[in-house]
Amino acid sequence: MNKPLSLLHKRQLEEIKRDLSANGAKEGSFVKVELLFYKAISVAREYGDDERENYLLAALKQVQFNQYQQTNALFKKSTQREQSIRRFITSVKSVLATGIRNGFVNPNLSRQ
Repeated sequence: MNKPLSLLHKRQLEEIKRDLSANGAKEGSFVKVELLFYKAISVAREYGDDERENYLLAALKQVQFNQYQQTNALFKKSTQREQSIRRFITSVKSVLATGIRNGFVNPNLSRQ
């Protein structure tokens, strides 16, 4: 990322991370989790749409490709979906923590 994260954006990402933990991984709160995730993506987009230069956006897109897609799969039991949601939340929080700490995300840390 060419520009470091602003203090306002760091606070927004910290708030998103905190709210993700507060919502939990239940199916009923998944819409709130999705909204928080897309809010984090919109904050990352403030620094450009080029994923080669904006590592935070690239890492969030990778989480979207890997874990988010799995949350929309069909499961036989709600506990299976909740496990998938929990993995998604954990991945997002990890990316956000790295982004907040470093002001950007190292692509090697976020790709799994």
